[in-house]
Amino acid sequence: MSYYSPHSGLRQGLRTPLCALALLATATTQAASDAESCAAALGQPLVGEQVLLKSPLRVLSWNIQKAGDTDWAGDLRQLSDNIQLAFIQEAAVKANIAGEIPLPLYQAFAAGYTTDDIETGVLTLSTSSPSLLCNLTAWEPWLGTPKATSVTEHPMAGHENRLLAINIHAVNFELSAQEFEAQLNSIATVIAAHTGPVIAAGDFNTWSEDRQDMVDALMAEHGLINTTYEPDLRTRFLDWPLDHIYLRGLSVQDTEVTAVDSSDHNPLSATLTWP
Repeated sequence: MSYYSPHSGLRQGLRTPLCALALLATATTQAASDAESCAAALGQPLVGEQVLLKSPLRVLSWNIQKAGDTDWAGDLRQLSDNIQLAFIQEAAVKANIAGEIPLPLYQAFAAGYTTDDIETGVLTLSTSSPSLLCNLTAWEPWLGTPKATSVTEHPMAGHENRLLAINIHAVNFELSAQEFEAQLNSIATVIAAHTGPVIAAGDFNTWSEDRQDMVDALMAEHGLINTTYEPDLRTRFLDWPLDHIYLRGLSVQDTEVTAVDSSDHNPLSATLTWP
């Protein structure tokens, strides 16, 4: 399932402040509607034989910076050992990111920043076929560019419920945090409708105390807890970590942050289990 797609008219309209406000209001309303449609589609009957996610579940989350560095592929291959679920932000379509991982993976892509030369977005890779795919779009109010969220649902081996996986690249260039909050509210709508485990991972652009508190409060309201790292090598701006993996209904076996030179974000990984 796929909802609201970015279009060039919105970016052009943002050249004037009044038009920008009107179009952003329309986009925010559409995003809320898309989130409600996605929430309503959760838990549909499974069709055919399913490949299930298995415990322990190895997860990776990484803003790969458009796969613009020559070393990204080698780092990804090393990071993807035994990975069952990967959350990639700033994924460039032409880079064929999934092709660098030796396991056969299902791909769920939500388009974000796009020009004539490059198309990027968030890419969720999984060893199991998602039973639901939804794309949600938010907008950078200053730049008029889209920020994508991919929502997938996955059957789990030995678990009566499915795993809800949310891959987010959050709104960044904004002082008021209005669009940032609206983007968070969209994913909250989906989480609230889901019964069972949840992973919300990605580049949350939490570069201030207010932004971090906003994310933490929303996640806590829906029973999600932020994972911790030792040592904590997450990429920071103004001394605030930007990348997170939030969890509900899953136990943490281990977590790790790997320092790399192939992106401006260090990747996060975690091994998760369920009874």
